[in-house]
Amino acid sequence: MATNSNVPAMEPGIFGPRRRGGRGSRAPRLVDAEELWDIDDVASYLGVTKQTIYSWRTTGYGPAGFRVGKHLRWRAATVINWTVQLEENQ
Repeated sequence: MATNSNVPAMEPGIFGPRRRGGRGSRAPRLVDAEELWDIDDVASYLGVTKQTIYSWRTTGYGPAGFRVGKHLRWRAATVINWTVQLEENQ
């Protein structure tokens, strides 16, 4: 099978949360693993409420987040890796 050297190779993408205000867009979007997510993004990706994320933080469960000033942020790769580890441990 011949390949076209002018076309970059496709790399598997990482799908992240749907962005707010997407006007009914149901398709997940590709994200950069280094992207910073806010609590809405994390809750959307994990399919839980924001209150669940806050509760997990107080008990030490869930993906590790950090503060940027007064704002909570999570690196996309950290959240995705956390879910992969959960799956592998079952």
